Amino acid sequence: MAIDPRGGLAWLALGGVLAAFAATGCAPSTPAAAQRGTAVVVFIDFSSSIPGDDRTAYRREIEGEILPTLGAGDRLMIAPIHDRTLTEFRPLVDANLPVKPQFNGWFDNVMKHNRQTREIEVQAVQVKDKIKADVAHVFSKRFASLQTDIFSSLIIAQKVFHEERRRKVLVLMSDMIEDSPIYRFDRMTWNADTTEKILTDLGAKGLIPKLPGVCVYVSGVSAKSADLAENIGRFWHAYFKRTGADMDPSRYAHVLLHWPPSSTCRSSA
Repeated sequence: MAIDPRGGLAWLALGGVLAAFAATGCAPSTPAAAQRGTAVVVFIDFSSSIPGDDRTAYRREIEGEILPTLGAGDRLMIAPIHDRTLTEFRPLVDANLPVKPQFNGWFDNVMKHNRQTREIEVQAVQVKDKIKADVAHVFSKRFASLQTDIFSSLIIAQKVFHEERRRKVLVLMSDMIEDSPIYRFDRMTWNADTTEKILTDLGAKGLIPKLPGVCVYVSGVSAKSADLAENIGRFWHAYFKRTGADMDPSRYAHVLLHWPPSSTCRSSA
């Protein structure tokens, strides 16, 4: 039987393509890259200075804004800000949404992939329902903290984000009035040099964390006077700039603004 030389050439060409794939590490059997998702870490101020209406607003923002935007592969951690944050840190909620299976057109069966995707979607709904129940339980408790140690919370945030490969988003639900043995923002005299003096002191104490690539939101900002609120806000903007995080003034407010994070919300550091 005669062999068509063109057929042989075609097989040789295909073999060359497969060899090239193998040589470059891009063989057809290589699965698609896994989805990384977003890690959202929320610190909630449960000190006695936070009124009940603000706590209700915090819960509403978590349930009505943050939770609905979580997608496949995302993580939500919720932790308290209190006077023992550094020594007794324990998340109130810590949940990961399942990752959707990646489709490989070379080997995956379409029907099987669609079935797995539907199963993952059902699991995601169940995880969100569990998170909502956990959030309700958290806010049903009566936390009593005499102080607000925001600085220690941010040191914890650095540890949480250190090996996190997902996109990093930090949400602080607080009036942002530091009230700890180190500083009491509402009882200080603020002048042009105060912010720089505090930052220098914090740097010497190792209390300025490294938060490069972290997108920061603040909800709950308040103070007894407009001048005090402005001075405290100016400090936190300078502080987050030192950490390397992305803290835009538009995301520092009494309520959660500009959620969900845009793709540009990240540090350039």
